[in-house]
Amino acid sequence: MPMHSRTLTGLVVAFFGLLAGGCTIYSGLQTSVSGNEPKPHLVLVSDFTFASDVVAIDRGYTARLERKVGTYPTHERRQRTTERVNDEIVATIVASLREAGLPAQPGAEDAVTLSQSALVVSGNLRPGEPVTAKNKNSFGFGAGRGQVAAAVGASLFSSGSRRQVLTFDVQPTAAAREPAVPPKVAAARNAEIAGIVTSMGSPNERLSPDVESPARRLGRAIADRILVYAKEQGWLTPPAAEPSPSAPPPEPAEPAT
Repeated sequence: MPMHSRTLTGLVVAFFGLLAGGCTIYSGLQTSVSGNEPKPHLVLVSDFTFASDVVAIDRGYTARLERKVGTYPTHERRQRTTERVNDEIVATIVASLREAGLPAQPGAEDAVTLSQSALVVSGNLRPGEPVTAKNKNSFGFGAGRGQVAAAVGASLFSSGSRRQVLTFDVQPTAAAREPAVPPKVAAARNAEIAGIVTSMGSPNERLSPDVESPARRLGRAIADRILVYAKEQGWLTPPAAEPSPSAPPPEPAEPAT
């Protein structure tokens, strides 16, 4: 058989082999189409990586922290603030997923045992638009900064194997007035996020509002996309329907005459 014929035959076989494997390939990504995935035992949210142009500056937070733990070198302030912002984003994602009924917690793939299945979420933060000499100092968290985008992926770990099942981007959006939340609900959410942040080993000092708000807004946007996928897979337990009021008992029929 001529060489070009063998090459063509091999490509055809490889193509149909991919179809038989139950996968659709597009834009370099592989997505499972084999049906609903079984609900994992855990949903782990890993630390996010920050592009060098994404900077977190919170002088109020560092001042409050130094009053509690003492002064630390100036060159460490930005790194410590970045770590604290990361923990705020992760904690917001975890709290949002828990509120929806998923067993979420901070962690990475090395925390998954062979007897567990887990959905591991990870990603990176980058500028939301091309970096130029004029805007290079405008990306991040803090006064005068914003335009942070996120590239997020989620992989299923089970029996020692790993399979990517979800990738998405979260683009920066203008801050909008969010729906009012009852004070008790807001307090419970704040306490949940604070508890998760502390469990990650981060200081429990709150970030300043102009840093905390965009960090939480980004975390909720990421959680919303994960919840859409979880709903498609049937992982979310639907809320119990309220019992309908019982109908009054029928009146006794009159005896026939």
